[in-house]
Amino acid sequence: MRYVWINPVTDRMYDREELNCFLKNHGFCRVNCREDWGAAVRGKYRKLTKEVTGAVADVRCPVVERLLREMDHPGLTAPDIEPILLHCAREISGRADLQGWEKVITTPCAALAEAGNRLGLPETEFVPWNRFLGRLGVKFPGKPLEGSPIPPGFFGSSEKTDVVTGPETVERYLKEKGWRGAEMVEFLYCDGGCHSGDGVTGL
Repeated sequence: MRYVWINPVTDRMYDREELNCFLKNHGFCRVNCREDWGAAVRGKYRKLTKEVTGAVADVRCPVVERLLREMDHPGLTAPDIEPILLHCAREISGRADLQGWEKVITTPCAALAEAGNRLGLPETEFVPWNRFLGRLGVKFPGKPLEGSPIPPGFFGSSEKTDVVTGPETVERYLKEKGWRGAEMVEFLYCDGGCHSGDGVTGL
């Protein structure tokens, strides 16, 4: 038995029944999380905003986290909070009912796959969706998404929350230290939300 977890971006690209049938025909059983890791991660960030001085940076995107590591950002806390996808993977990798079987975590970008594989979770591999299809040697084109299933607004609307999306905008915001006066900065490196990463494009 081989298990696969499908990230929300990929999930929205297909009809659910067709996707599940496709996976089953290629020897994979789809598995879902039992915990609401989105709510858990949001709670961690909200708790942190009450504990630090200055703004808290949203580091759900590994590309943003890497940019923050490469520069000084006084007054902006880059927390040690893993992306939701990695929380999901830790649950699936550690579940007793899935022990002894291969587990694949699909990602919408190479950056998340690389971050996941660095964890060294047992019997678990992170693979961008388009690379996963390439390994199967099949084409299964999905519809391009007009809107992201992970859009801006994860932390709610507040005048103290800055929302910064798109590579140029993110990099300019960091360079200009635009977070002064903010409590939270929601960063999404892909423009408009997490849905146009290099792990799902080109299908």
